[in-house]
Amino acid sequence: MINIILNGNKIAVEEGITVLEAAKANGVYIPTLCAYEGMNPKASCKLCIVQIEGEEKEKLACATKVKDGMVITTDSDELFAKRKETVQEMFRQHTVDCHHCLRIGSTKAKDFDPSFCKDCYFCDCVRDGFCELQEKALEFGVDELPFEIHEHDFAIDDSTGSIIRNPNKCIKCRRCTDVCKAQGVGILGMVKTENGQTVGAPNGLMADGCIRCGRCVNVCPTGALFMKEHKDEEIYFAHQYGTETAAMVCSCVLKELEELFKVSKYSFTYEQVIDGLKKIGIDHVYDPAFAMHISNNQAADMLDKMLGKKCVILTRDYAAKNFLEKNYPELKKQFAFHDSLQQVFGAYMHEKHPGTKLYHITSRNSNGAEAVETGNCDYFINARELYRIFLRCGVNPALRKGAEAEQLCEYERCERYGDLLHIGGWNLGSKAEELVFTESGKEYKALICHNLGQVKKAVESMDKYDVIKVVG
Repeated sequence: MINIILNGNKIAVEEGITVLEAAKANGVYIPTLCAYEGMNPKASCKLCIVQIEGEEKEKLACATKVKDGMVITTDSDELFAKRKETVQEMFRQHTVDCHHCLRIGSTKAKDFDPSFCKDCYFCDCVRDGFCELQEKALEFGVDELPFEIHEHDFAIDDSTGSIIRNPNKCIKCRRCTDVCKAQGVGILGMVKTENGQTVGAPNGLMADGCIRCGRCVNVCPTGALFMKEHKDEEIYFAHQYGTETAAMVCSCVLKELEELFKVSKYSFTYEQVIDGLKKIGIDHVYDPAFAMHISNNQAADMLDKMLGKKCVILTRDYAAKNFLEKNYPELKKQFAFHDSLQQVFGAYMHEKHPGTKLYHITSRNSNGAEAVETGNCDYFINARELYRIFLRCGVNPALRKGAEAEQLCEYERCERYGDLLHIGGWNLGSKAEELVFTESGKEYKALICHNLGQVKKAVESMDKYDVIKVVG
């Protein structure tokens, strides 16, 4: 531990961390748009400038390590003015189609009232109301831009069919390039075009090389990357007489929904989200327990046949399957690809309830590509789109009484292989972890990969393991 002075307060911090990390650990806010938990900072946005005593120029908090005795100022009139200029500059290439309200007739920040606008749908951007750049513009009072606005200089890339890239919204923070590289794909990077520099695929289209994991969508702070939406179709079919609708909803959307609604943790329950879906007209809402155990039983059957021969590479994630097939075709005989929850749900409903419109609601964006490319569900809806649907229909889950999810049918819980089949959770910053499990009296060793970037190292050392599990 070393001592620094942060905004006049003497504090002890861990040696070797950045000024940004030290400030965050001590509850001090420093604005940033490129830093993201689990990824190394690229110092792209230049918003996190701070003043350090003895230094002639400002330093970037995300790229400056603390030193013993360092005196740091994170907030001043001078810093505010320079940060405002930086935010303004981000709009030089950014299509400004948020907040031009047809009733107020003004785009000025001082005229924008979120409570007045929350039920209005004239704004064009898919991230309007929960855009990090928009928040920074409001924070620094950016409402007039001292240069010509370029509306649509770049072509929209919808080549994947599920992940949409709109370069006109890109602020070049490079979060997406970092997460794409961390996933072991690396197709996104800085490219030059006749209209300037932007983030894109070097060969022009994301479809060439993209595995459709959708992790770039998770980290994008603006509307430059988003999953193809179906909110209009969902609302239409939910209210169409004679059309049966059914949704399977995963509890993983709860955390993100709370963040989008800007409420505290546990402000609403899974049952209240189900009630909200019933309110907007979904006839049947199912929890994924049935699909989970059907999928796990499939995996167990595969392991029964394959375990103990060569290392088994196990996954049900659609993007992980794409990644493995593309990069390791020579290991095809060792792949154990079992059905995703969406595949199980779709197959059952298509057989037992043909003609029903099917919705899968989950935060796992790779299911969006799976729905488009396999047709196992009619519509994939992530937490962001569900939030927009709820707003459009005037539904606040916190105000609903709650409703129980339906069960597709009776099922037998898969108890075989213990934690191996039940452990999950994609995590950019976590390390691959070893797991020892016992089956039929024999001990086996598994490696759990929490993101695709860990697969390469896992394959290089696969002789050490009986199973490599790649979670979605």
